[in-house]
Amino acid sequence: MQNVDEIRKLTTLSIVWLTITFSAVWLVCWAVGIGLPMALDTFFHYDNELLTETLRFFVPALSILVFIPINAMFMVLLERRALAIFTVRKGPNRVGPDGYLQTMADAVKLLLKEDITPIGADAVMFTMAPIIFFAPSIIGAVPLLAAVTSNHPFYQSLNLPTGIFYVLAASAIPVVALVMAGWASNNKYSLVGGLRSAAQAISYEIPLVMAILSVCVMAGTLDMVKIAEQQAGGILNWNFFGGGALTGLDKIIAASMGVGTTSAADLVKTYYPFEGLSVVAAIILVVCLIISFCMYLTGACAEINRIPFDLPEAESELVSGYNTEYSGMKFAIFFLAEFTNLFVVSSITTVMFLGGGDNPIPPYILDKIPGLSAGISALRESPICSQLHLINPEMLFATLWVIFKVYSIVFFAILVRGTLPRFRIDQLIAFGWKRLIPLSLIVFLVLVFARGFVICHG
Repeated sequence: MQNVDEIRKLTTLSIVWLTITFSAVWLVCWAVGIGLPMALDTFFHYDNELLTETLRFFVPALSILVFIPINAMFMVLLERRALAIFTVRKGPNRVGPDGYLQTMADAVKLLLKEDITPIGADAVMFTMAPIIFFAPSIIGAVPLLAAVTSNHPFYQSLNLPTGIFYVLAASAIPVVALVMAGWASNNKYSLVGGLRSAAQAISYEIPLVMAILSVCVMAGTLDMVKIAEQQAGGILNWNFFGGGALTGLDKIIAASMGVGTTSAADLVKTYYPFEGLSVVAAIILVVCLIISFCMYLTGACAEINRIPFDLPEAESELVSGYNTEYSGMKFAIFFLAEFTNLFVVSSITTVMFLGGGDNPIPPYILDKIPGLSAGISALRESPICSQLHLINPEMLFATLWVIFKVYSIVFFAILVRGTLPRFRIDQLIAFGWKRLIPLSLIVFLVLVFARGFVICHG
């Protein structure tokens, strides 16, 4: 009964915090990008296109600055609450109603703690390490903003033709910061943690990149917005390389259920001219992408030092690893970056494997929901949409899907932490080199040949 109550509290907390978080971010973006130009035009008749574009230029930076601290506080509280449920105990419940303000109190406590630099430490490197560790969390998220918002006008300028390459390059920088932190601390436990992070990154970077490259090969582009768009149309209609191997699966299944006028057999001949061979190749591609998805999640957990890959900060062995000597604001930056990295990894997974903000429910199912189309039309014609431009129905639903997908991955990472034990260092390195790297190379080669067969014969 206690666990049921804790689950209810966790659900309520998630809804409240996420509503506050994303409402605050969108209100700031709207106020700067739309509200202020509208006010200048209405009250001062000052319609300057250069000023409007300048204000919109600052929207992405403001949205990141507002979002990251609020989201990190929520994710810390979410993890503590979820772990309490998994271990059948009570979560934070002292500060604020049901403990809603616990992480805010922890943040204030960290900010007020004394900042200590150990004797014998390299002061410059010791100070720079948390900054270098945190910076890629912001820099690397830049192309993601365009992808997770379905290329919203505020973020179109951030979209890069080689977006995923940029994100992967930025994600390699934090390892340098961990080695710097371990070396500069003048502490043998910190140094071991830094060296472990370097070994771990070398072992798991290859399968992580190969898993991402598999999706890029399927899509034929490094543009994250285009990759997400090619997965549109329902969970079974993976429209990779513009009408290729997996296109039409949802239509075929819908026809077999009696939806539409075309028979399933005719659709199979239309989308898969070589029928059996083309279908086998399509199934192989689906299996390869599922394996790539699992490899990416595994490699990403290792890259951001999540359990069971948290060897660089193993409390039972290294006290706290690379951040043992850190306190106050510097420790808070490390803590903030870890949860921000988890959110970025979940966002990359959502864009590359789960279609971004696309609705995964096939359209023929949505059409059967009574009143849905009428409700969307009424919302679109309301003053809040047509005059103030405060809400865009399509953008709203895309955002809700992104939130659901991203935080589902976050919750899964928390579940893994509460379930699996930590690897030994030799097991961790062996698993990377002897299992994941060979598997990633095999999957990549099979995917390339299967994709080539479908393109040549499909």
